[in-house]
Amino acid sequence: MKNKVLLYIPFLLIIIAAFLFNLLAPLTTNAKDDSKSINLGTYYEFYRDSTNKLTIENMLSDEFEGEFARSQQKYLFFWHTDDTIWLRLDAAEIIRDPEESYWLEATDKLNSIEVYLVRDDDTYDIQKGGMSNIKNQEIDYRSNLFYIEDPSIEAIYVKLDGVMPLNLISFFYTTKDFIEKVIAYKFYTGIFYGFMISLLIYNLFLFFSLKEKAYLYYVFYMLCFIFYQAAMNSLDLELLGPFFSEHFFTRTIPLVGNILFIFMILFGKEFLDLKRNLPQFNQVANGLLGVTVIFLFFIYFTENITITDYMSLIMAIVVPSFLWLSGLLVLLKGHKMARYYMIGWTVLLGSIMVQALGFLSVIPFHPRIYEEVPAIGAAFEAIFLSLALGDKINIMKKEHQASQEKLNEKLEHLVAERTQQLERVNAELEVLAHTDQLTQLPNRFQLDRLLKEGSEHAQNKDVPLSLILLDIDQFKAVNDNYGHQVGDLVLQEVAMQLKESVLREGTIGRWGGEEFLIICPQSAIGTAIDLAEKTRRQIEEHTFPVVVHKTVSFGVTSYVPGDTLHSMLSRCDKALYHAKNNGRNRVEYLLAND
Repeated sequence: MKNKVLLYIPFLLIIIAAFLFNLLAPLTTNAKDDSKSINLGTYYEFYRDSTNKLTIENMLSDEFEGEFARSQQKYLFFWHTDDTIWLRLDAAEIIRDPEESYWLEATDKLNSIEVYLVRDDDTYDIQKGGMSNIKNQEIDYRSNLFYIEDPSIEAIYVKLDGVMPLNLISFFYTTKDFIEKVIAYKFYTGIFYGFMISLLIYNLFLFFSLKEKAYLYYVFYMLCFIFYQAAMNSLDLELLGPFFSEHFFTRTIPLVGNILFIFMILFGKEFLDLKRNLPQFNQVANGLLGVTVIFLFFIYFTENITITDYMSLIMAIVVPSFLWLSGLLVLLKGHKMARYYMIGWTVLLGSIMVQALGFLSVIPFHPRIYEEVPAIGAAFEAIFLSLALGDKINIMKKEHQASQEKLNEKLEHLVAERTQQLERVNAELEVLAHTDQLTQLPNRFQLDRLLKEGSEHAQNKDVPLSLILLDIDQFKAVNDNYGHQVGDLVLQEVAMQLKESVLREGTIGRWGGEEFLIICPQSAIGTAIDLAEKTRRQIEEHTFPVVVHKTVSFGVTSYVPGDTLHSMLSRCDKALYHAKNNGRNRVEYLLAND
């Protein structure tokens, strides 16, 4: 029998080599990134603040101008550090179209990440993310997201802080490309988790049919791995962010990982029947169970995250290695049912070793270590462990055929539910991409699309098209005297008045700042002027919160043959300029020959 087992060794080595090659090849090459996104790693300059006291004002001072070093890594990896990490981006290098809106995505789990959008006059806006700000996050998503739409941004500073490992995998997208990325990620994530859940449900059914504990332990093992992978992908933040504290999320990976080790050991003990086949190894397995349970309590109550991460890393190597060796010895003793077990555990052990080498910086750090390595390892292992369990029920195949059909219906229901969830997410992202969040009017992105359609329609079919550009008079004084919250109320009130006035005569949207644009298809210049005058009077007579009265100036123009979209907008802006210079609270218009 031992000679036969030796024949399996080359087969296992080939699997290990092929598996590691497929995993390591992308980690050691500079594969071209998705052209629809910018991998920000090598665009960053970084500075380590060992005092943890420096502010953005310090960073903007001349004192630190030469202190930043250019990153040479596509994926920044600082691991556990007591320093605060400051990163700097030159906006001109990454913002390719100032008319676009952009998203900066940081996919890592971080205690705190602050993004400062700095203008050329050193004024800035700040957006905060990370687990310390999870309950204030506007979009429930696994990554830290930061929205950038101000074309005057000159530099972007990123501040990383906390007890978690300070790693940064970050990308830069246009809004459209980010939506496509999210849709694709949700799709492939759904496939992976759907596959894992399918295996879980299948083996749960077998447990209820056969009443064998190995199936139950396998189900809990797979369930824990699903939770572990979700924690590694930060899906716990997306799904549970509003309900748990930062203390919990800093520990989800080691907590779920060690619960996973418990069921991994229980499954291995039961499947290999260590109590009968390897009594001494069974005692070692019981000892590992006790250590893991004690470690669970230590993880939750200790404040030293560094120790828990390193101890979890050690357990992640020790437990699978022990179970792999146990399987090999059982196979050498002539138990054929261990052959599939050995193949699955070999693949899993290979993926764990790759992760460990990545965390220890032996191989280059890469997001595949978090995303694809454990996913591939678990998928392969799940398949072969299922085959191993299947060896015990081949003779019962016909008896379970009717039950399998019922299980397929459940799986189809799960797929349908996941499809509905994806459709809802797609619809929400579509609305978000085309709507100004403050006024709930179409945003600049949507207006650009409608302007292009209206201009082409006017050029090709010789139909009227008018534009009305309006600006709130002396709006800066509102922000200066009453604050930006009152300014936001004024913008919202103006938006409501515009909706009431324009109704079906055109499309109104927020052009930027305190400017709004009305697109009037099928409307000649006279109709547009009347609409503008009616709207001007309505706003003038409206009573605003706090400021009571506000007025608006209007610039109007219409399409004439030979016009381009640029010439129309330029002429409309010029008409608005005349309205401002001629005393405000008035309507001015310009035609092509004016």
